[in-house]
Amino acid sequence: MAKSVTVAALTHDLVRQQSFVTLVWDDAADKRVTLPVPFGCELDTLRAEAEKALRAMSQETATVEVRAAS
Repeated sequence: MAKSVTVAALTHDLVRQQSFVTLVWDDAADKRVTLPVPFGCELDTLRAEAEKALRAMSQETATVEVRAAS
Protein backbone atom coordinates (compact mmCIF):
# COMPACT_ATOMS: atom_id res chain seq x y z
CA MET A 1 0.00 0.00 0.00
CA ALA A 2 1.29 3.42 -0.95
CA LYS A 3 2.60 5.64 1.80
CA SER A 4 2.44 8.67 -0.45
CA VAL A 5 0.87 10.20 -3.53
CA THR A 6 2.22 12.92 -5.78
CA VAL A 7 0.37 15.88 -7.25
CA ALA A 8 0.35 15.26 -11.00
CA ALA A 9 -1.93 18.06 -12.17
CA LEU A 10 -3.86 21.13 -11.10
CA THR A 11 -6.71 22.13 -13.40
CA HIS A 12 -8.83 25.28 -13.31
CA ASP A 13 -12.19 25.29 -15.08
CA LEU A 14 -12.73 29.00 -15.63
CA VAL A 15 -16.28 28.66 -16.96
CA ARG A 16 -17.54 26.64 -13.98
CA GLN A 17 -15.13 28.30 -11.55
CA GLN A 18 -13.87 24.98 -10.20
CA SER A 19 -10.37 23.63 -9.59
CA PHE A 20 -9.23 20.02 -9.40
CA VAL A 21 -6.05 18.30 -8.28
CA THR A 22 -4.97 14.93 -9.68
CA LEU A 23 -3.00 12.70 -7.34
CA VAL A 24 -0.97 9.66 -8.46
CA TRP A 25 0.06 6.84 -6.14
CA ASP A 26 3.84 6.64 -5.87
CA ASP A 27 3.92 2.85 -5.97
CA ALA A 28 1.29 2.42 -8.73
CA ALA A 29 1.39 4.99 -11.52
CA ASP A 30 -1.87 3.66 -13.00
CA LYS A 31 -3.70 4.45 -9.75
CA ARG A 32 -4.93 8.05 -9.57
CA VAL A 33 -7.73 10.21 -8.25
CA THR A 34 -8.96 13.68 -9.19
CA LEU A 35 -10.48 15.75 -6.40
CA PRO A 36 -11.96 19.24 -6.10
CA VAL A 37 -9.91 21.93 -4.36
CA PRO A 38 -10.82 25.59 -3.77
CA PHE A 39 -11.21 27.50 -7.03
CA GLY A 40 -8.05 29.28 -8.05
CA CYS A 41 -5.94 27.19 -5.67
CA GLU A 42 -2.33 28.31 -6.04
CA LEU A 43 0.82 26.22 -5.96
CA ASP A 44 1.93 27.45 -2.53
CA THR A 45 -1.26 26.06 -0.90
CA LEU A 46 -1.82 23.12 -3.23
CA ARG A 47 -0.19 20.43 -1.10
CA ALA A 48 -2.29 21.29 1.97
CA GLU A 49 -5.51 21.59 -0.06
CA ALA A 50 -4.83 18.28 -1.83
CA GLU A 51 -4.22 16.56 1.49
CA LYS A 52 -7.46 18.03 2.89
CA ALA A 53 -9.41 16.83 -0.14
CA LEU A 54 -7.89 13.34 0.06
CA ARG A 55 -8.70 13.01 3.79
CA ALA A 56 -12.29 14.15 3.16
CA MET A 57 -12.70 11.61 0.36
CA SER A 58 -11.27 8.89 2.58
CA GLN A 59 -13.83 9.63 5.29
CA GLU A 60 -16.65 9.72 2.75
CA THR A 61 -15.70 6.45 1.07
CA ALA A 62 -15.05 4.54 4.31
CA THR A 63 -18.73 3.62 4.53
CA VAL A 64 -19.86 3.91 0.92
CA GLU A 65 -21.69 0.97 -0.66
CA VAL A 66 -20.25 -0.41 -3.90
CA ARG A 67 -22.93 -1.64 -6.32
CA ALA A 68 -22.66 -3.74 -9.41
CA ALA A 69 -23.80 -2.17 -12.67
CA SER A 70 -27.27 -3.24 -13.67
